[in-house]
Amino acid sequence: MNEFRFDSHTPRERIPYIFTALISGTIAAFLVLLAVKYTGLGQLLLQSSEPLIQIQTQSQAQMQTTSMNDYEKTIIDVVNRIGPSVAMITTNTLVEDFDFFSGLEIRNVQGLGSGVVFRKDGYILTNNHVINGDSGTADKIVVILSDGKSYPAKVVGVDPQTDLAVLKINHNNLTVPEWGDSEKVQVGQTAIAIGNPLQENLKNTVTVGVISAKGRVIDVNDRIRLRNMIQTDASINPGNSGGPLLNSAGQVIGINTLIAAKSQGIGFSIPSNMARSVATQLIERGYVSRPGLGIAYIHFTEDNSRILEARLGQTLPVKSGIFIAKVLRGSEADKAGLQPGDILVSINGTKVTDTDLVREITATHKVGTSLKIEYYRNGKKYKTTAKIGEMRQ
Repeated sequence: MNEFRFDSHTPRERIPYIFTALISGTIAAFLVLLAVKYTGLGQLLLQSSEPLIQIQTQSQAQMQTTSMNDYEKTIIDVVNRIGPSVAMITTNTLVEDFDFFSGLEIRNVQGLGSGVVFRKDGYILTNNHVINGDSGTADKIVVILSDGKSYPAKVVGVDPQTDLAVLKINHNNLTVPEWGDSEKVQVGQTAIAIGNPLQENLKNTVTVGVISAKGRVIDVNDRIRLRNMIQTDASINPGNSGGPLLNSAGQVIGINTLIAAKSQGIGFSIPSNMARSVATQLIERGYVSRPGLGIAYIHFTEDNSRILEARLGQTLPVKSGIFIAKVLRGSEADKAGLQPGDILVSINGTKVTDTDLVREITATHKVGTSLKIEYYRNGKKYKTTAKIGEMRQ
């Protein structure tokens, strides 16, 4: 028969056991200390604590990434300051269409673009193509400010050669942005675009990129060539046209105007210096004054001279130059005796080998400056002097 009972030792009987336990514990602790010191266990324990430190450091880094850095704060500050200066522009144009079955039809074509405040007394700068389409100037133009208020606008002036236009609304206290010097813009610096892409409910959309290049020349069509354009990879979509391109200081450095078709990240802006000059002239004069000779011409080289000869039915005396197709009556070229059919080969001693040479030379000299010109007429070479005149466009 098994028997179960509680411990019945008295306190005096337990003393030897307690004494034995204390001696054993002391010896065990001493052995542990020896192991830590001489077996390398201590170093291992120290190394094993490093992951804990790393985990804490990583957690702190994650917490820091959730807060805004200086770059983000800069962008936010620019958007908050410039937002009130960006306007939405809507257009309505009545277009006549003829249908074989139903006859004449009139439909309303709506357009959307952007603009930027140019002067506090109601002047808005935008793109010419925003208010002028294939059917001509829009019949109704409305400017919608950042506060949601809309104002009917009238056209002050347009300049197709730079794709710029100035509108006027009845408002005397607009927020004017700071304008930067586009000549100081550097490739690689931050570029911020604000505009109204695609539709009205996407008003004041912000995209950020960099300045990709400067001095780009873009052939929009057979009549318009945009020069000295700023290229950026900040997304520019339909509806962004006319909106500002900004630097990190919140200064307007360009007016967004077009994108490269079938591309990603290739957009172009009109330099701010050019935009300000054109806008000021449109407001003060109603037109843009440019230096020029008053001629329309065709540039030719050895590659296309045969085509020009076939069109003219004659052999050209030289293989490079410009063929004068038209001379404006009363222009400085007309006064100098130049005629359609003349072939201009030299200006101030510089041989004409580049299509933009005439434009560049006239643009870099003041109105009234005399230029020495060499040209061919009926196979014979002549010389004349023509002054740079003021061309109204």
